[in-house]
Order: sequence, then C-alpha cells, then structure tokens
Amino acid sequence: MTKKLEDYEWLCPQPFMNLYKNVFGRIQPCCVTKQESNWGRGEIDDYFKSDKLKQLRHEMLTTPGKEVASTCDVCLVQEQHGSESHRRTYLDYLKYGKPELKPQIEEYIETDMEKPFIKTMEWLAPSNYCNLRCHMCGSGNSSGIARENQEIGHPNFSILGNKSLYKDDDVATKDIKEFEDKVLDNLVELKLTGGETLAIKYNYDLLETTVNNFNSEEMDLRITTNGTLTPKFNGKDIFDYIPRFKSTLINVSIEGWADRNCYIRYPSKWEDIMKNVRKFAEMEKTKILFVSTVNSLSVGYLWEVAAGCEQFIEEYPNKFHQFASGSLVWGDWEEYTVPAIPLELRDMYIENYYENPNPRYDRDFSKLVNFLEDMPFDEKVHLAMMKDVKDRDKYRGTCLLDLWPEWKPYYD
Repeated sequence: MTKKLEDYEWLCPQPFMNLYKNVFGRIQPCCVTKQESNWGRGEIDDYFKSDKLKQLRHEMLTTPGKEVASTCDVCLVQEQHGSESHRRTYLDYLKYGKPELKPQIEEYIETDMEKPFIKTMEWLAPSNYCNLRCHMCGSGNSSGIARENQEIGHPNFSILGNKSLYKDDDVATKDIKEFEDKVLDNLVELKLTGGETLAIKYNYDLLETTVNNFNSEEMDLRITTNGTLTPKFNGKDIFDYIPRFKSTLINVSIEGWADRNCYIRYPSKWEDIMKNVRKFAEMEKTKILFVSTVNSLSVGYLWEVAAGCEQFIEEYPNKFHQFASGSLVWGDWEEYTVPAIPLELRDMYIENYYENPNPRYDRDFSKLVNFLEDMPFDEKVHLAMMKDVKDRDKYRGTCLLDLWPEWKPYYD
C-alpha cells in the first residue's frame, strides 16, 4: 500500500517535485532553502544526482536530521512558533489546489526517484533588476538596493563586484533551452519571480517559448510582482500572455496599506499599484493575492492590509484570494527580522490585532501574534536595523517616524 504524504514525520513535497532556480543560476528545492553551491553546478541533472538532495530526501522519508535542520530552517522556525510555513502551504496546494498530483508524487517516492519528477518550477531570471528599493530586500534581488548600498557605503553580494545591475544573457538562454528540453513538457505550474518580474525581459522570453511550443492552456501561471509597472518587451506585455494559460495567479507584494507600503517598498506609488491590480482583476482567468513578508516594519500593521483587502473582495468577489502574510524575513536580511523589535512595541502591536479582529484572517493574525510573543529580542539585530533605517532615511529624504512614531525612543 502506497504511503501517504501526511504519514511521514516531516516531509516537504518540494525536494521531490519542484525546481527552483535562483537569480545566480543555482538550483535548490524552493525559494526559502539556503543558497548553497553543493546542490550541483546549476544544471538539472546534476541537481537531481547531488548527494545533498539525496540526503535531504532520505531524512524526510525516515527521520529528519542535520540536513533538514540546516536546509529547511526557515520552515522549522515558522512551525515551531505555531505558524504556517512554505512547506505547509505546499502540502495544502497538493491537497486542495492540485489533488490529482498527490497520488503521483506518493507513487514516485516509492518507485523511481532516480528520474526527475518536475511538476512545478520557479524561475528567478538571471537579473536583479528592480525599480524599487525595499527595506527588507538584498542586492541580489534588487539593482535599486545594490545601487543605493554603493551610495551609502553598505555591502553588496560579492558576485556583483562593483556593479549594481546583474544580468546574464548567456545564462538566460541556457536556462530556457534546458527548461525547453527537460521541464516544460510535463509542467503543471510555472512561477516567475524577481527582481521585478514584469520588468525583466528574460521572463518574457520564457513565456514566449512556453506558449509557442508547449500546451500552456493546461498550465497554471503564477507571477510575483510589486504591481507598479507593466512594460512591453518585443511589443508584448504580461496582459498578452495571461490568456494563453489555464489560469494566472498574480501575487502582489505589499508590506502595508498605502503610505506604509510606499515607505517600505520605496519609492512605489500607491495609485500605480491600485490601477494595475484592477486591470489584472478585470481579465479573465486571473486571481489576485496580496502577499506580505513578515518583517520588523510590517508585522505590527498587517491588520491594516487585511482591512484594505476587504474592499477588493467586495468589488471583485470572484477574483481576490484573501490577503496572506507570507514568508518570515530571516537569514540574509537579519536586521529586518522580528527579533529587532523591542518588547514594549510588541505589546502594542499584539493589542492592535486583538482590537481589530477579522474572522477571515484569524489564522494569519494568530501567526503574527505568535511571532511577536515568542521570538526573543536581539539587541545586535535591533541596532543593525536602526542604523540601516536611519542611513536610508537620510539618503532618501524620508523619516520612519512619520508613519511609525512609536519607534522614536529607539530612532533618537
């Protein structure tokens, strides 16, 4: 009898059926996996033959050990604090979104894991171009942050050298050819992220290849975007490609409602985001999801985002998924993690959630409260955050205290 996914102690389906390729060409199981070089040399066959992937799979199928602890630490931390995680979200995706895939992956696990079984893929095209400079982002995903870091004396990823914009035509061409040969024919979901996904030409090259050479009408498309712009490449924009797919989910990344978002995701303009969101909502075969990271600036006010989403749910009742508080900012962007928040401020933020209940978002609110209650304060991280905030405020001509006055004792 085939063992069910839920029967394993701690299993994530992504190392078995997902392919994630980051901006620098490295393959790993998912977007929150630690970026390491020992998954192989960046080629699909090497990745599936790598000892690291084999060990990770083995531990997930038997007893979670050191490999799970180091590779999957983001999900482990989230789940230890009673939160949803990327792993749990993917299990729900198989259970509710693609139930036909669940028995396929269960059979694959018990029969022939030597062959790649790629049903979902997320590609960060080899470019860090982004028109925004989000506080909690890094230079590897934002040319804007990289350029600003150079101006204010903050470090960038070493791979950038003395440049702020990274792009590689050869890697993009090679990736798309490899996807064409080994992935796209059996794919059920294609995910594109960035940088700013809709401002990177390589994403349109992949879309063109997919709709012209494969059965895209049976494939779901998922796009993550900051929602600020929809440029054309070779005479086409994203609105030309959406009708060619079975369905399209647009994840619109926002960190707050209106002015709070525009401060964290500087220098976005709220009216541009709202205009594009409505344009997406008015297309056929689209769904929209507002997604926020859980960072030290957003976490106290995501109840405002949930309240703002209600107007869109009423205006477009069949288009909007409820708001989702997404990944916990962790690791490479440590200064904007929850441990940077003083305990006194957390008490106020927790009270905000109790004073502004919303039954639709009980699960999200509970997760956020758990983070605020459980994660210890780290003075080193706090001081790093305050330095980063003040350096960027000085350079941009902004001020944190205009929107977060409660931080004044720490800002001064």
